[in-house]
Amino acid sequence: MGGRSCVIVIAILTVALAYLLYEPFPSAIEQPWPARAYIVIVETTIKIGRYGELLGLGSWGKLCRETQDFLARHFLAPSVPDSITVTDAVFDGVGVRIYRPSTAKNELNGAVVYLHGGGWVWGSINLYEGLTTALATRIGMPVVSVDYRLSPEFTYPIPLDDCEAAVTYFITHAEQYGVDPKRIVVAGDSAGGNLAAAVSLRLNSRKFPIPPIAQVLIYPALQMLELKFSAHLQNTIFIKMPVLCIHVLAYLGVGEDLLPAMLANNHTTAATKAEYASVFDVSILPDKYRSNEYRKPVHEGTPEAVRRVQDKVLDPFVFPLVASDELIRGLPCAYIVTAGLDALRDDGFFYAHKLRKQGVDVEHVDYPEGYHPFLMQIDGPFTNRLADRTLDNIAKYVQQKVKSG
Repeated sequence: MGGRSCVIVIAILTVALAYLLYEPFPSAIEQPWPARAYIVIVETTIKIGRYGELLGLGSWGKLCRETQDFLARHFLAPSVPDSITVTDAVFDGVGVRIYRPSTAKNELNGAVVYLHGGGWVWGSINLYEGLTTALATRIGMPVVSVDYRLSPEFTYPIPLDDCEAAVTYFITHAEQYGVDPKRIVVAGDSAGGNLAAAVSLRLNSRKFPIPPIAQVLIYPALQMLELKFSAHLQNTIFIKMPVLCIHVLAYLGVGEDLLPAMLANNHTTAATKAEYASVFDVSILPDKYRSNEYRKPVHEGTPEAVRRVQDKVLDPFVFPLVASDELIRGLPCAYIVTAGLDALRDDGFFYAHKLRKQGVDVEHVDYPEGYHPFLMQIDGPFTNRLADRTLDNIAKYVQQKVKSG
């Protein structure tokens, strides 16, 4: 292990110890210590990237990814079992990794295209290898993990373009991989859930002849128009609002000088918020999530922030929750996972409601004890039972939809 690697490990261990000893943690979390450990490691890689950029070592996103890939290789990602065949390929210029289980159920003949999370800035097919391998094993079908380009080096729409290109290429060439093109599911978590929803919207908008049979959206980021819901105010495990906004600004290609305006919810006007009030109706949320802390500020927004951000957060292919009814109609059926302790929780509830109103079949499962990004703990040194149960449920849904397709 070289000098730089030692510095990374020491930095992570130092921050981890402080976090484990002093950071408050909700009692609802079933296995708090694995959760604490995993969250602090991811948070620390982000801090390494941020501080590294200040020191002139490079882009914070690139530094963060390099640190995570180092950890994935040496500590986090388990080895791929012999029952899985791994193949790297290129789909229409986009790198992918295909996980094919030897127990593939030929009678199902389906597959999943998985879009990893990481706030459009970090994450990789290497970091997600434990999750994608576990998913392939449980569904008994191939999983295609997409290595799309990331921000801040590549801003919207490039990451989405890459994901759409990989999905459409796989659909149109599916038979070469022993897959029925009409039995392909697109899935993703967090920013990957956002991209899976946006790809589904794009294909629907251009009447793509063979759309995905289903979309699986795991604690997806679906809107940034309104940032003062109870989920934003209460849930600060891992996704703290400044961290969320910094990632969004990187994806949009907008400077961080607008961070204070976004945190104050001043990046959109009162009139715009009023226009979308029915989409963000808090009566849609369960009673237990309608906190007294909820507040919806009324103001005209900060002019500079409104000028540079508002149109971007109103683009439905950036944030699908603001999509028109016309774009929503005809979408593939959806399986939406939300986590009760997640700042993105309310997005999933609102989107499930919006899809159902337009006749889209939706199965929405909320895990009150869940946090962001608990599914990443499906394998490796910080496994938890909640991730295991959740992936089992996702696998059953995928098998059911592929079988009925």
